[in-house]
Amino acid sequence: MKREDRSVRRVLFYFLVLLSGFAYACDEDDKKDDTLQSEIEFTNVGLSGENEVPAVTTNGFGSLTATYDRSTRVLTYNFSWTLGSADDNTSAIHFHGPALATESAPVVIPIENHPTSHTGSMTGTTRELTQTEEEQLLDGKWYLNIHSSTYPDGELRGQLLRGEN
Repeated sequence: MKREDRSVRRVLFYFLVLLSGFAYACDEDDKKDDTLQSEIEFTNVGLSGENEVPAVTTNGFGSLTATYDRSTRVLTYNFSWTLGSADDNTSAIHFHGPALATESAPVVIPIENHPTSHTGSMTGTTRELTQTEEEQLLDGKWYLNIHSSTYPDGELRGQLLRGEN
């Protein structure tokens, strides 16, 4: 009987060790998922005149990629653009909101020290967003707008929507 009791205890012991290892591994996966969820991606956001409200006629184009970090409440962005005319100048660049893709909204965050030529690229971070701004951004109610001397109200626009646009 004692040998059988030891065998059963040994099997039970190894089973518990194995089970605790699985529990630990699952806990680590949950931590990784939490980390991934704290960063929200906005990828391949197309910048075009068709997205302006009202739409403008330009063959200018651009692309934006951004990551929002919920823990710091900061948006990190990278975008490039080319205006429709090489004779044109970039006059202003801003994040606007809150607005759906069919609406216009005031400037929320200006992008300073941008190139003023007809083409350029920018990488940077925003200030810390407020709770309300974070909600608007994550609800898809922010857009990037590039203003030009030909289109002072905006030549290229792209709505920040999660994932690919």
